[in-house]
Amino acid sequence: MKMSFFTKLALIFALLGLTYLYATYERNKFVQMDEENLGAPVLKNLPSFNLEIFPSAQKMSNTDLLGKGRGFYFHIWGSWCGPCEEEMPQFLDYARKLTNEGVSFLLVAVNDKPEDVAKFMKRFGQLPPNVTIAIDTENKIMEKFGTFKVPETFLFDKQGKNVNKFVGPQDWLADSYVTRLNTWLGPISAPMIQVESH
Repeated sequence: MKMSFFTKLALIFALLGLTYLYATYERNKFVQMDEENLGAPVLKNLPSFNLEIFPSAQKMSNTDLLGKGRGFYFHIWGSWCGPCEEEMPQFLDYARKLTNEGVSFLLVAVNDKPEDVAKFMKRFGQLPPNVTIAIDTENKIMEKFGTFKVPETFLFDKQGKNVNKFVGPQDWLADSYVTRLNTWLGPISAPMIQVESH
């Protein structure tokens, strides 16, 4: 039995329509999956670590950072790193702005020597009270945090959940970094006690 020209044309359009609908359905599934995972950090929680606080050489671990204030920045840098050197003054000024906001800063020097860190930090004078410098003497931090280049900065809440990641040097004095803290860490619910460095 021969099909008419119009029947053939109708079948072709029907097949094209079904193909288009199926392709759209599949595409939307992937778009939805991407949207659900958009911005979801690979590093979900603060990994365990052991560091040496500078200049005291006192040991600290990941548990020393938990449960205090609203949260903390974990900044990975090196005295040998040009972009780190350029970024550091702004980053310290940013920390100074947040002295009474319940946010602390741990600046971890990687692939570094204490004498080089001392020389580097000397130019910045007195550090804000919420800043602690540490050295990764075991050379494991970059691997644990999945970091390949410095500087790289992570923001954790007080339970150690990773809420944001900043790749490369940032313009830390931009107002958005201060105003978005309430989004990242939640608003201050009570007067915060100044966070002291080690």
